Amino acid sequence: MTTDELKALLPTEEVEIKLEDMEGLPRFAFINESARFEEVQEEYQDDEEPWPDGLYIIGYEDFLGDPICVNIETNHVVIVSHETFEVEETLSTSVKDWLR
Repeated sequence: MTTDELKALLPTEEVEIKLEDMEGLPRFAFINESARFEEVQEEYQDDEEPWPDGLYIIGYEDFLGDPICVNIETNHVVIVSHETFEVEETLSTSVKDWLR
């Protein structure tokens, strides 16, 4: 998948997706509108702590505020820790299916 193909899958307005509850509490994913794609990528670029290659941020989850990303090589939708930049959870193995 290319970044242009990924942007084409994103909504025109922010979308809320219900995720599996955590510790008995509801949590949600908020998917950014496609027009903000480049802006959001730039927000996470830092020379001192570079963002992992191949992970593109498409939104965030509301429980811990971690970014929701797409691995451009595998098309997996994952939650990445905003502190360690490591994958914390895989939400789906298909970004197309998950965003439907």
